[in-house]
Amino acid sequence: MNDVLRELAAPVLSYTIKKIERIEKGAVHLQEGTTFTSPILAKVLEHCEEMICFIVTIGSALEMEAARLNDYNRLTEAYILDRLGSLTAEHTINAFHDNMNRRYRNKGYGVTLRFSPGYCDWLITEQQKLFLLVDTEAIGVTLTESCLMHPRKSISGVFGLFPVATDDTTSPYNPCVQCRKRGCHARRRRVD
Repeated sequence: MNDVLRELAAPVLSYTIKKIERIEKGAVHLQEGTTFTSPILAKVLEHCEEMICFIVTIGSALEMEAARLNDYNRLTEAYILDRLGSLTAEHTINAFHDNMNRRYRNKGYGVTLRFSPGYCDWLITEQQKLFLLVDTEAIGVTLTESCLMHPRKSISGVFGLFPVATDDTTSPYNPCVQCRKRGCHARRRRVD
């Protein structure tokens, strides 16, 4: 299965860094004019000067193979391949986030948790604004009318860059700590 995964998954990422003009009344206003509305996102980014906007995908070959396996009633293989594709996309964005954390830590900045449209109170329709900021054509990701990404094994989102003092050990705001929602697959207990 690993050989199939290596053959079919083609992780690529596109990102841009945008200056935050101001954060007020539950909205994040970028200098170039885009506004994201989400009180929780605004709280996550409240001490940030810049925001990294990203989209990552592993392409569509893996999902096409999983569909083919489903058609041949090879359901276990299709499920495992599909799950491995999701994990590959998550691993790719986690590696990027970790890399940016290391790079900016050396410059005196920390990074927040990553946050995606559809998390908490950030409406999935705000995905349209995010797609206008990132070069999605270069990586072959499109957005449907219902704001779902194609290929399906794609992840979009943002994380902030905030200045830290050399002796500062505080962690950025984590909305999951205060959330009472049970069984959330996206729950994050801490920031790494």
